[in-house]
Amino acid sequence: MYSSLKKYIFSSSKRFSSHKDVSLVRRVHGKRFPSWKQFRHIHKILSSREMLFFRMSVFVFFVAIVWVGLVSASTYRVRVPAIGGKYIEAVVGSPQLVNPIFASVNDVDLDLTRLVYAGLMRHDDAQTLHTDLAKSYTISEDQLTYTFELRDDISWHDGESLTARDVVFTIETIQNPEVNSPLIVSFQGVLVEAIDEKTVRFTLEEPFTPFLSSLVFGVLPEHVWGSVSAERMRLAGANLRPVGAGPFQFARFVKDETGFIYKYELARYEGYHHAPSFIKELVFRFYEGEDAYFRAIQDFREQKVDGLHFVPFDMRDRVERKHIVLHTLQLPQYTALFFNEDHAPVLEEVEVRTALALSIDKERILRDVLRDEGEAINGPILPNYPGFDPNQKKLEYSVSKANDLLDTTWTRVSVEDYREKNKAALLLEWEEEQQAILETKVQADAAIQEALDENAEDEEAEAVDDAVDSSEESVEEGLSIEALRTQKEEDIDLLLDQEIDEGQTFYRQDEDENLLTIDLVTARTPEYERAIDLIVASWQEIGVRVRTTFIDPKDISRTTLRDRTYDVLLYGAIIGSDPDPYPFWHSSQIDFPGLNLARYVNRTADGFLEDAREATDPVEIADFYRQFQDLLFEDRPATFLYTPTYTYATSDIVRGITVSRIFVPADRFAGITGWYIKTDGKWKFRK
Repeated sequence: MYSSLKKYIFSSSKRFSSHKDVSLVRRVHGKRFPSWKQFRHIHKILSSREMLFFRMSVFVFFVAIVWVGLVSASTYRVRVPAIGGKYIEAVVGSPQLVNPIFASVNDVDLDLTRLVYAGLMRHDDAQTLHTDLAKSYTISEDQLTYTFELRDDISWHDGESLTARDVVFTIETIQNPEVNSPLIVSFQGVLVEAIDEKTVRFTLEEPFTPFLSSLVFGVLPEHVWGSVSAERMRLAGANLRPVGAGPFQFARFVKDETGFIYKYELARYEGYHHAPSFIKELVFRFYEGEDAYFRAIQDFREQKVDGLHFVPFDMRDRVERKHIVLHTLQLPQYTALFFNEDHAPVLEEVEVRTALALSIDKERILRDVLRDEGEAINGPILPNYPGFDPNQKKLEYSVSKANDLLDTTWTRVSVEDYREKNKAALLLEWEEEQQAILETKVQADAAIQEALDENAEDEEAEAVDDAVDSSEESVEEGLSIEALRTQKEEDIDLLLDQEIDEGQTFYRQDEDENLLTIDLVTARTPEYERAIDLIVASWQEIGVRVRTTFIDPKDISRTTLRDRTYDVLLYGAIIGSDPDPYPFWHSSQIDFPGLNLARYVNRTADGFLEDAREATDPVEIADFYRQFQDLLFEDRPATFLYTPTYTYATSDIVRGITVSRIFVPADRFAGITGWYIKTDGKWKFRK
């Protein structure tokens, strides 16, 4: 077009009526392209039609430039994680001891310690074991000595350097029986020593194959905890204001007027020895009370929080929304009914424990409670773990067999007979009380009369009279003993109506007329509440009287597990990365902080567990576990119900979540440093 323009200009000089126009043409002559100043006068040169064509050409040119830019941006510019953003997670529960040597009994504490602290070893988001604080390690040929060399670039959140002395201090604190750490079982008989500032050596009494995986818990800073006595460790302020070396550091917590911690804030630790997190702030919003899950879910749906730590099975429909992502993972945990024979003599009879097991329909529990998101089990060794046997012995669900078994030693008593018997006993007790009251009144009247006869002071007589006023409380003026009896009968009927469950068709009693009664205890969670309803109904079918108690989840470890104050406990045992059943079933673990919740004692079983710990051959270890499980089946210290899945939820604004396997719920944070909310553009050219 430009050449045509020049040709037109020089062949039609008469078109220019002014000196300015001629000057413009002269300045164009000999140049390859007009200047911007010259382009301003192009309308004086081109015709209307040519001008239209020129404008369209310019428009197409600019559109092409924009299109090329967009294509290039989509092809060569990508969105990448950027530092920034705040992640808020709703959690039912509250922090108690944000301390790695105590945290394993409280999910909330474990969540926080995983974020604040770092261990010698760690699991990634696929649960592969890697070094963490350790730079490298060596294992002696006899499998007894483990030597770790620490990284050089590690510092605590307060700026102090982390050394081998901190590791030694942590292990020795765990080993102190006065501290009562649940981790003590993993380090019994283990010698730990600091070779130098960056080298730690562990010496075991016997080989223990899973030893490396037991070192994923957080290390404590000696300069913070060294001055705290063993008996005061659980009371120290550092349990809620922790100083660690993990990817996040403590910022603050907020309490309500009752003292409940409803918010806990963590901040990105810039000096983290691995790649620091993209997310700058982590905030945990805690909920308590019977409606805690409903309030947490409601806040989540309203986008007041960005995540929900756990989605109960029966509330999943309330959570599923367009902007919400559900993460469902298999959890290495088994839920069981643990029979505490020490607390309930009736459970000493293996026939009773067997009948209780036979009467439970595990498949129905799995279907109605978990929506089939789990698997029914028959023992503590889970699928894909050493020693699991798909053909393991099991009890088939049978109410009739359970009743037949109990019929041999426990007599059936109808509800009507039970009611009449108890009514009669309560009335007799009341009548004896009334008789005692009348006798007391007669004696008091005689004493008063005697005092008057002896011309006692009026004040003395009044004092004697006042002394028996309490004995006359049940004798209402103007009412006959018959009327009082009728009223008492009505009260007893009301009491028995409340005591007898509608689902109870009969009871059982022994030769001493003691009822077969079980106190069943569990944590108050939606899952366990629904499971309890089915279990109670099952046991009522075989004549067992069941009394249930629900404990707040945040208190169950501090009270129930510590004291072992239950006949039967419905609870979930988290196995974790280490399949070793020793902490859960060895007789040395029957008392807190041990995890032998059934208080099971069998020396032969102990031997199998001890041999498995010493063995290094996986085939041999699996064989010991199978023998142990067979013995457990015969003794029936527990009824194993199911292994569940674990589901948590996040908003779709949170990206980078790649965890595919977990051992405990806290493992959802295994890849937390890769999570991100904010993004930035980055040019990426292909080679």
